[in-house]
Amino acid sequence: MWTSRGCSLLLLLLLLWFFLGNVAHSCPALCQCYGNVTVFCAEEGLVDVPEGIPANATQLFFVETSLGSIRSGAFANISAPHLRKLVFLGSPLSSLSEAAFAGLTSLQELDISSSLLTALSRESFQGLAGLSTLSLTFSPLETLEEGIFRNTPALRTLHLQGNRIRALLPSIFHPVRGLETLSLAQNGLASLAGRAFALVPHLQVLRLSDNNISSLPAEVFLPLPDLRELFLDGNALAMLPTGVFSQQSHLRRLHLQHNALQGLRTAIFSSLANLTFLHLDSNRLKELPEGLFEGTPHLVELSMAHNQLETLREGLFATLPRLTILSLSHNRLHRLTAGLFQGLPALARLQLDHNNLSGLPQDLLANLSGLEALDLSHNRLATLPEGIFDSNFALFYVALGRNPWACDCHLGYLADWLLYADPLVNAQALCRSPADLQGLTLPAVRREQLACPRRPPGPSRCRTEAQEPPEEEASPLTQCAYQDAEGGLQVTCDPEACHHLRLTLPPGDGGVPGAGQRFSGNWTLDNGCGRLRVEVSVTIEKETPLAGPASMETP
Repeated sequence: MWTSRGCSLLLLLLLLWFFLGNVAHSCPALCQCYGNVTVFCAEEGLVDVPEGIPANATQLFFVETSLGSIRSGAFANISAPHLRKLVFLGSPLSSLSEAAFAGLTSLQELDISSSLLTALSRESFQGLAGLSTLSLTFSPLETLEEGIFRNTPALRTLHLQGNRIRALLPSIFHPVRGLETLSLAQNGLASLAGRAFALVPHLQVLRLSDNNISSLPAEVFLPLPDLRELFLDGNALAMLPTGVFSQQSHLRRLHLQHNALQGLRTAIFSSLANLTFLHLDSNRLKELPEGLFEGTPHLVELSMAHNQLETLREGLFATLPRLTILSLSHNRLHRLTAGLFQGLPALARLQLDHNNLSGLPQDLLANLSGLEALDLSHNRLATLPEGIFDSNFALFYVALGRNPWACDCHLGYLADWLLYADPLVNAQALCRSPADLQGLTLPAVRREQLACPRRPPGPSRCRTEAQEPPEEEASPLTQCAYQDAEGGLQVTCDPEACHHLRLTLPPGDGGVPGAGQRFSGNWTLDNGCGRLRVEVSVTIEKETPLAGPASMETP
C-alpha cells in the first residue's frame, strides 16, 4: 500500500522524467534545448552564436550572455530553416554588422532588449523580408537612419520604446506601409512633424507615452483613419489643436493623462463616435465646456481625476448612456447640481473622493439604478440628505471616511443604511461631533445615540433641506457643526447662537517665558447650513512658554 511519502516520490520522478525527456540530447554547449524546438542560451561565457542549433528549432533565446556584437553572417551556417523567433535579452550588444541575420529566411519575430546599441546599420536586417515583429527596446539607441527598415517590408509591429530617440525623419517608415502597431513610448521626443506618420496609413495602435511632446501639429494624425488606440499620456501638452482627432472615427482608447492641459475645446472629441475609454486625469483642467462629450455616445470609462475642477455644468454627461465608470476624484469640487448625473443609466462606479464637497443635493443619485460603488471619502461632509440612496438598488459600496461627520439626529438615514454595509469600508469614517461621540466610527453608532439638542418651540428647519431661507433671515443656521479644512477650528451653532468653540492653537514660537502668546485668525466656513465667518483673538499669559500645541474649549 502506497504511503503519502511514496506517492510524492513517484510524482517527483514523473516530473523529472517529463522535463529531462524533453531536453534534446543534441544541443550546443552553454545552451539548453527543449523538445528540439526551443533553445535557451543563458551563460555569460557565450561570446558568439553557437554551432549545433537543432534543425527543427523554432525559437532561440540569448539571455544575459556575453555577446557584444553579431558579426556578418553569424547565423548563415546554422541549420535551422524553421526558426521563427529570435530574442536577445540583457546581452551587452553594442553593434550589429551588415547582414548579421542573413540566412534566417523564415524569421518572423526579432527582439533585442536591454542592449548597449546606440545606432544601427541600414543593412543590419538584410535578408529579413518576412519579419513581421521587430522590437528594439530599452537601449541607448539615439538615431534611426533613413532606410533602416527597407529590408523588412512585411513589418506589422514595431516596438521602439525605452530608447533615446529624439526625432523622427518623415521618411523613416518607408517602405513599411502595412505597419499596424508602433510604440515610441519612453523616448526623448520633443515634437512631431506634421507628416510624421504619413507613410503608415494603416496604423491601428500608436504609443507616444512618456516623451517630452509639448504641442501637436493639427494634421499629424490625419493620415491615420484606422487608428484604434492612441497613447499621448506622460507628455507636456498644454492644449490640443482644433481638428487634431477629426479623422479618428474608429478610435476606441484615448490616453491624455499626465499632461499640462489647461482647457479643452468644445468640439475636440466630436469626431470620436466609437471612443470607449477616455483618460484626462492629472492635468490642469479648471472647467469643462458645455457639449464636450456630445460626440462620444459609446464612452464606457471616463477619468478626470487629479485636475482643478471646481464646478461641473449640468447636462455635461447627459449624452453618455453607456458610461460605466466616472472618476472625478482629487479635484476642487465644492458643489454639485441635482441633475448632474442624469442620463447615466449604466453608471456603476462613481468616484467623488478628495474634493471640497460640504453638502449633496437629495436627488443627486436619482435614477442611477445600476450604481454599485460610490466614493465620498476625503470631503467636508457633515451629513447626507435623507433618501439620497433610495434609487440606488444595486449600491453596496459607499466610502465615507475622512469627513467631519456630525453624528446627530440628521444622520439617522445614513446610520440605518450602514446597517447593511461592510463596516470595514468605513473604518475611517469618524464622528467629529457631538463631543460625546467624537472619534466613534459611523458603523458603530447606534440609532438611539443620534440626538439633537432640544430647541424652543417655533419654526425650525433641518439642515439637509434644500429650500432657500426667507429673505429676512440673516443665515440658514440650524444645529450645525462647522470645521476648517485642517480641523483646528470647530464651531457648533443652533438657530439662536453659536454655543461651542473648539480651537487648537499652533505651536508657540519659543519666546521668553512670561512674555505671553498672542494668536488671531479669521475663517470663512461652509457646510450644508450655509456660510459662517469666525474671527478669534487669543492672548495667553503663562510663566513658562507653551510646549507644543495647546487645545482650549469655550462653552
